Amino acid sequence: MKPTEIKHMHPKVAAGGTDMSTPPATAQPDPEDDRIQRIGEVHTRVLDTIAGFEKVVEKAEQDFRPVAEAFLFMHRKHESDLSSYLKSCGYEADSDGSFFGTVNKAVVEMRSWFEDVSDNIMDRIIQGEKHVMDAYEDAQSVGQTVEANALLAKHMTELDMMMQKHTP
Repeated sequence: MKPTEIKHMHPKVAAGGTDMSTPPATAQPDPEDDRIQRIGEVHTRVLDTIAGFEKVVEKAEQDFRPVAEAFLFMHRKHESDLSSYLKSCGYEADSDGSFFGTVNKAVVEMRSWFEDVSDNIMDRIIQGEKHVMDAYEDAQSVGQTVEANALLAKHMTELDMMMQKHTP
């Protein structure tokens, strides 16, 4: 069938929309699009989490430091991936995170005054990771592009695997 013979089968074309005889241009998502905004929120939460883990690594007991470093490494990789994706969409990715990054650092610092920063903080780490996971799920829930959905799903899987590896 020629494209002109199947026009009536596509609602946009039947209503006078796009001419199906020429391939559509690959469109970049609009930076103001809610889908991109939600990925921006994931990026911000990841930056906040990095701030907290930097302090955890600094204050961690020797035997817990490799666990904290593994989480930090993963989050830095995720931040880089998210930042690159957002930039490719014309979205200016945040570089500092939010106020909660400062809160995360302060909480770790204060806790280190009263207790060791070791595996005894894993329950709080898991709570924080669930907050990040919620942002990923929220971003995925709005119908992302195939590329964005693949990125989000990959990160979510890695985050889930990391939490399972380090929790009893």
